Amino acid sequence: MSQTQLLLIVLGVVLIGVAIYVALSMFQANAVEQSRDAIINDLGHFAGLARVYFMKPASQGGGNKSYSGVTIGKLSSMTENANARYFVESASDSECVIGAVGKVISDNDSIRVRVRVTEQRNIFEVIN
Repeated sequence: MSQTQLLLIVLGVVLIGVAIYVALSMFQANAVEQSRDAIINDLGHFAGLARVYFMKPASQGGGNKSYSGVTIGKLSSMTENANARYFVESASDSECVIGAVGKVISDNDSIRVRVRVTEQRNIFEVIN
């Protein structure tokens, strides 16, 4: 083989290697983004359940216009699924913070998301 043919083979191998690396990076980024979206969706569900707890009278197992005393166990029997592990970070009379630690690793750390639930709105915060 001539030098030109060897140079073209080496160049082809390098280009294929770069293409594979870029494809794997894009796949990993897509997996992280999908996991984050699924966690946010699950936290939205928990926020709705927390608001139901807030509105229920204490005689029916609710908070009687307070988030105090709310736990994940009171909201749902599901504390963990394929996306993440869910927990109540804090709860006061006027707001409740529900957190999640994802099962997909991003930049050597788990995906972390939380939602702050008040009577009027939900505020989502992506920590990682």
